[in-house]
Amino acid sequence: MHASAILIVSRPAATIFASLLIVASLLATTAGAQYATATSGVQLGMPVIRSQAADAAPTRLPDPSTVPVAAGTPAATVATRQAAQPATARSSEPMPGRLASAVQTSTLDGASIYAPQLVPWAGDFSPTPLPDAAFTYDAAEARRPYDGKSPVPVQRPLIEWGLPLFLNGMIPRSQTFLGETNLVQQHFYMYGDYRAGYGGGRNAGGDFHNMAAQFRLDLDWGITSTERFHAFIQPLNRGGDFTGINFVDDDFDAQDAFNADFITAFFEGDLGAITGGLTDTWYPFDLPFTAGLIPLLYQNGIWMDDAVAGAAFALPSKNSKFLRWSNFDATFFAAVDQLNSDAFPGDKNAAHLFGTAWFIEAYDGYIESGYAYVDDRTNSDRSYHNVTLSFARRYFWRVANTVRVIGNFGQDLPRDQRTADGALVLIENAWVSRDALRFVPYLNAFAGFGRPQSVARAAAAGGVLRNTGINFETDGINGFPTLDATANNTYGGAVGINLLGPAFDHQLVVEAAYVGVMDNPDDRNAAGEELAFGTRYQIPISHRTLIRLDGMWAWRDNASDLTGGRIEYRWKF
Repeated sequence: MHASAILIVSRPAATIFASLLIVASLLATTAGAQYATATSGVQLGMPVIRSQAADAAPTRLPDPSTVPVAAGTPAATVATRQAAQPATARSSEPMPGRLASAVQTSTLDGASIYAPQLVPWAGDFSPTPLPDAAFTYDAAEARRPYDGKSPVPVQRPLIEWGLPLFLNGMIPRSQTFLGETNLVQQHFYMYGDYRAGYGGGRNAGGDFHNMAAQFRLDLDWGITSTERFHAFIQPLNRGGDFTGINFVDDDFDAQDAFNADFITAFFEGDLGAITGGLTDTWYPFDLPFTAGLIPLLYQNGIWMDDAVAGAAFALPSKNSKFLRWSNFDATFFAAVDQLNSDAFPGDKNAAHLFGTAWFIEAYDGYIESGYAYVDDRTNSDRSYHNVTLSFARRYFWRVANTVRVIGNFGQDLPRDQRTADGALVLIENAWVSRDALRFVPYLNAFAGFGRPQSVARAAAAGGVLRNTGINFETDGINGFPTLDATANNTYGGAVGINLLGPAFDHQLVVEAAYVGVMDNPDDRNAAGEELAFGTRYQIPISHRTLIRLDGMWAWRDNASDLTGGRIEYRWKF
């Protein structure tokens, strides 16, 4: 009896329980199908339509624990109450994780159905839904990348023979008289620029008021992709003198500085490419070289900036696992004549040199190092060693910093007779702003001990501090005044802002600079402390011409103050 009673009572409960399971399964299947449809629509890039309420306030379905439940309320009633809540009553807190949930409201047979929708969330890896415009074909927009182009204005060389510098379509067939693997495609270009400046003021030599011109001409005969002859001339200037007119009081004096000598004239090529062409092999090695009256410029012209009679070769694109150098190049050079240096003032035939320069990418930065031995051919005991080292790196993603050191030693002379003896430390800093290409604040500092010299420095290159700031950089035409740029027993720096236009269409530089002095006045060029304010503005007139304006004012102890203003027109061809 007892067992039969239990069986009779249990059967209705089991039937109800089984019915609830069937209903729950059907509901779960329906909800799963709706969720899968929404998910697949987003993953396949299908547009998802949501109601205005869902777009206005993306929400997620509430946690059951957040809904108040009266004592004795069945679970089914709680679920119904949760589903019946309006969208505005739900929490607007986004779902943590990959997705936030939005509620879509639609009417089907008078019932409200809430289907979860996928909404992109910051930092997720879900496919991005395509906009509605992606499913509309716009023929004009499709043609725009091809038909919407216009020629970019460029300045072609004054003379352009052989292979053009800019060419549409396929290039002509190459010649093979240097080998099948070193194809010949010849060209000859003549190009350069013309500068005309008008300025006045007071420089270290006294008052000046002049109008001068400079004409720079490059001649380039290219033979292959790696071999060429190149020459450079400046027919309107000789050394630091320029062709122009000097205005003196109420009169004027014409100055002729015509010069037909070559500033540079050299051949450069790759011995590996030449060997490969002659032996019909593909580049057995890389060995670029040059010989002649060659320009040598290292560390942005600080350590060396001159054209010397000599030769150089390089070992490019090497690496060292042992030293943890990801990439480095090594250059070796020698000069036998035409060496300009304040270590041998007024005599560019007094010395020859040999040395090496290394360029290394390692230790999260960039390294440049070099060594040169400068030999005095006049037996005046002025031979010396010149070494340099620099390291450039960005710190905290905000400060671009470069530290440079130049050292001179080895002259066997009394200290007061040494022309290259001492050290120079340069620290260059630029602030990496939010608009790093157009707004560049900078702070550069230096300290020179003794008489440090560059290895070689052309007369028109200015002093060793030329790159410290615009108040140390001469214009190269009008004799624009500068602060003492020799770094002989001086210290100081420059702080300024470099501003470029929204389309890089003009430039404004504003700067303040200072030079302090130390040691004996007889062992330095600067008579006392110097302070200057300077500005520069450049604006292009066309793609080949521009106007530049410079101005500066400097106060000097124990010497006359400096002032200067100038305007320059430049045309490239």
